[in-house]
Amino acid sequence: MQKRPLARVFLAALFLPALFLPAADVAAAGQETAPNSERHWLGSDGQPLPFETEEQVLDFLREARAVSQKELTSGSNRPLKVLLEHDGVQANAIFRIVDVKRKRAKLDGKLVVDFHDSYVYECAAYEVSRLLGIDNVPPCVNRRVQLTEGTMQLWVEGARTEKDRRDAGESPPQPLQWLRQKQTMILFDALISNFDRNQGNMLIDPQWGLWFIDHTRSFKKSAAVDSRLERIIWCERGVWEKLQALEKKQLSQQLRSRVSPVRVNLMLKRRDKLVAHLRDRIGEMGEGAVLFDASQPADSALAGMSELALDDEMPETSSMLEDPR
Repeated sequence: MQKRPLARVFLAALFLPALFLPAADVAAAGQETAPNSERHWLGSDGQPLPFETEEQVLDFLREARAVSQKELTSGSNRPLKVLLEHDGVQANAIFRIVDVKRKRAKLDGKLVVDFHDSYVYECAAYEVSRLLGIDNVPPCVNRRVQLTEGTMQLWVEGARTEKDRRDAGESPPQPLQWLRQKQTMILFDALISNFDRNQGNMLIDPQWGLWFIDHTRSFKKSAAVDSRLERIIWCERGVWEKLQALEKKQLSQQLRSRVSPVRVNLMLKRRDKLVAHLRDRIGEMGEGAVLFDASQPADSALAGMSELALDDEMPETSSMLEDPR
């Protein structure tokens, strides 16, 4: 298939669409359907798992027996794909054990101080996503496999990477929905200071739901949000409300034993910058141009034009760790 040129879309933000994608049909010309945010987890056979709640999924990840495993060659940390089984239920998961600490490291020629690439941050990122009401991060737990400590995260069946999509030259069927998922990803990455987002750790399921994975290089010792602020123009209303309400005690309890108090404090400073940025936008443009409700469909009568790229510049793979000397 011939690749399409860089796709750009001119969008408005008066009445904004939902964050998550449904089975994806267009209800009428100029209008996108309101997505169903309910997740249906799939087993290794591609059929829905018999779990009614996310807590049941987490219990399965903790208790299920590892039937088989194989090393994945994609990515820089070589995690394991594990087949889990419990009471006749089977599902695939990814097991990460990376834990690399360096006072100074280089990634793509850039110096990183207090570099820490660790499996513990995968579950920490998942917990933060739950606090914000973001369900684009697959369930994750800490556990041991054959006496090895790591994190077990549910596999997203039938998904492909963002790199696969771009290589195929495909454009999202619902551009507005796609961009809003990416807006949530950018905000989430800025909050947890994820400095390794790339085309290989963005997964797209068959319904064009966007999944955020591989957060082992997050929670950096920095209050900076880099250039990501200027890329954040919208926010789902529920995420916005929960972002403002985050408290140190709440975060410390949720992230205990995973994220140090220093890194929690720095995350709150990044949160303050994100909140200030969005408040400025709301003050300048009005809530209707910045915040959107996940339960409402997109509307064809849009105003306040903005320009965003469907395919913005992004590394294809994780940066390789270099000798800082």
